[in-house]
Amino acid sequence: MVTSETQPPAPSETDRFLADVNSQLAEGNVDITNPQQLKKMVESLADSRGMVRLGFVEAFGKIGQGATPFLLEALANHPNPVVRRSCGKALAKIRDPQAVPTLINALLNDEDTVVKSSSAGALARMGEAAVPKLIEVLESADYPQSAKGHASWA
Repeated sequence: MVTSETQPPAPSETDRFLADVNSQLAEGNVDITNPQQLKKMVESLADSRGMVRLGFVEAFGKIGQGATPFLLEALANHPNPVVRRSCGKALAKIRDPQAVPTLINALLNDEDTVVKSSSAGALARMGEAAVPKLIEVLESADYPQSAKGHASWA
């Protein structure tokens, strides 16, 4: 895991890892029960290169719901907003209704506006599963107009 005390992996290492993940996906042998691989994929969302992050977001979309718990944990708790933003985008690809409560929490409480927007985008892709919570946000006097704007967009 990348923390403030550690350095992110070299770009060439991240590139190799993404190539390995894509190869496993193409061959149909991604082990979604391997938490180390999924955690490493989440940490790779911190890469400074947008296309690399997009590659991991797409890979998470192909992996599907098995990746949801790792993405939800990072969306809720990762210190890096770039990782949280990418988790929202990956959850939009997966469309797992179990993500709705964490996405709503990020939409309402994350300090980063782009994380809020990514969460709104993911909620929009959830369909009916997100509607009751979004209506609750829109109808409540407890939430700021910015949150209501994101909720209405979703």
